[in-house]
Amino acid sequence: MEVHHPHSHHGPKKWKEHFLEFFMLFLAVSLGFFAENQREHYVERHRETQYMESMVEDLKNDTVEFNKQIRGASYAILKLDTALNIFYKDQWNDSTIKKLYIVNLGYLGRRDVYLSERTSSQLKNAGGMRLIRSQNITDQISEYWHLAEYGKSYGEVYEELKIHAREQSYSIFNQKYYNNITVGAVGTSVVDGVKLMTTDKNILAEFANRLSHIKNATEKVQKVIVNRQKAAAIKLLLDIKREYHITDVKEAEKN
Repeated sequence: MEVHHPHSHHGPKKWKEHFLEFFMLFLAVSLGFFAENQREHYVERHRETQYMESMVEDLKNDTVEFNKQIRGASYAILKLDTALNIFYKDQWNDSTIKKLYIVNLGYLGRRDVYLSERTSSQLKNAGGMRLIRSQNITDQISEYWHLAEYGKSYGEVYEELKIHAREQSYSIFNQKYYNNITVGAVGTSVVDGVKLMTTDKNILAEFANRLSHIKNATEKVQKVIVNRQKAAAIKLLLDIKREYHITDVKEAEKN
């Protein structure tokens, strides 16, 4: 008698099983993609906040620098006014010449604006600007950079004016009459019997014209630019703090 052994027979999978396998695979891939996307989103938001916190600190430092520049410009204008009054009165004696020597140290020195570029360089070179979601903030940062470049460009022109006047001053003021020359004339003294190297009216008038040009440039352009930069820095600082809820820095506008 023949014995027939039963054998198992697996038929084709039902479509529901295929669908379930596909759905589980799709769900796993989707969840993985979602998790990675969320991780990248978190990292970018964290970097964005770090950039803005750093930007606030830079703006605070910049505002301190702007205040210093504004005070320096006001000081130079006072000294220029004093010098111009002496030249215009054209009444030379030991007292006026000595005063002219002293104020001469207060308006021709170089005064560069040193802005913090730590965060700006990162935003420009590392593609950080794309992380900033607020159009208002990105617009203000771009405008602030534009003002910085404009201020730097004019600063070079402004310094050229002082260089030319400084060169001419060497034919008018004799350095041997100064004692302990320091920046801004602090601690500097002028010996008695001080004399100008020339009394030529044309040379003195030309030098006075240069000082007048420098005064106008300081008062009407340089100081105006720095005040605009300061106002832009304060507004940007406050808007960043408001947008990103940053409260752990000092108010730069109080400096």
